Amino acid sequence: IPGEGTDQLINRREEASVYQTIAGRDICDDIVYINPDNGYKITEFLEGTRVCNAENVDDLKACMKKLKAFHQLNLTVSHEFDIFKQIDFYESLWNGKDSVYKDYLKTKEKVFSLQGYINANINTKCLTHIDAVPDNFLFTGDGEVRLIDWEYAGMQDPHVDIAMFCIYSLYDRNQTDRLIHIYFDG
Repeated sequence: IPGEGTDQLINRREEASVYQTIAGRDICDDIVYINPDNGYKITEFLEGTRVCNAENVDDLKACMKKLKAFHQLNLTVSHEFDIFKQIDFYESLWNGKDSVYKDYLKTKEKVFSLQGYINANINTKCLTHIDAVPDNFLFTGDGEVRLIDWEYAGMQDPHVDIAMFCIYSLYDRNQTDRLIHIYFDG
């Protein structure tokens, strides 16, 4: 059952579309039921699961192998996740209040200064998870890796998934380079 207030953040019809697109591909938890109006979802229970340990190289290799295989499917949906529009949208939810972070505007300015570079260097857009963080990679009791929680997924540069993994893991430059190497070179 979706958390309170998520109806403002998540388009449940788009989420249901993503689950329909990835169904039967052993990418995520098996969806038994999803209601595109309210986001209620029932999944099959996965016995003996654990999340990815972002400091364990074997876990990283398994997760990046799964993520890369997903990206290489080049799946498409009818909606896009536009990072810069999402930032503006999230700000609109503040109802005119300032950020609690004193350096927010400076950080936002730096991020938005990259917009032209990012847009000029996107080679491919495909269905991208957007929230591919270690907690969303499940290792099942039978050794499979499943990627869960597809609420934000949409068409985007698949490299966003790698960046989100690194950001969420609080990786430094060396750890980020290691993950990139694992993703691209195995």
